[in-house]
Amino acid sequence: MERPDGLIIGAILTLLLMLASGLSRSLRSVELRISEGFFADTESWETGPELRGKKVHLVPIKSSSTEARNKKREEISKHYNVRGPFLFLHVNLLDNRSEFSAPLEAMIRKEGNDYFAEVYGATSIANSLAFVSECIDPISVFIGLTRRDLMTQAVRFILFGEGETGLMFYTILLRYWDSTPPGDVRPLIFLMSD
Repeated sequence: MERPDGLIIGAILTLLLMLASGLSRSLRSVELRISEGFFADTESWETGPELRGKKVHLVPIKSSSTEARNKKREEISKHYNVRGPFLFLHVNLLDNRSEFSAPLEAMIRKEGNDYFAEVYGATSIANSLAFVSECIDPISVFIGLTRRDLMTQAVRFILFGEGETGLMFYTILLRYWDSTPPGDVRPLIFLMSD
């Protein structure tokens, strides 16, 4: 009580350490940080090349059910004049998302004219979507926006790897595109309200 100097210094150092950690995590959260990706099986490995080079429209979905894909296809067709196949992509997060980088495993199936892919081993939905988008170079991306407070969504993204996926996806791609040649062709990005 007479000499609280040690307590004050310890509290200041602890606060500075927490601030530095939070700032570092915030900056790293918008990096494209997937170490590698691989196919889950032979069918996926054979189907993967069919998706590359402006051949599909990338559509992330929250549920991997057939009903969710049909509903999203109808919603997009109602509002946009889109030609060509869709790649519906569902991302499964790891239980332990404390790692900043992890390899992705992709399972791809063809369904009629469209494709369905399920990605496993993700630490963040937005980072995984950005990685897949850069790997396949889609014609366009139809990504959803939530109707929630941005600050809450940012905190959820930093802490849990989920939150406002649409804006984080775009931010990650913008930061990545800064390091690519200016003439590189980018996909059209459509933001849709969930």
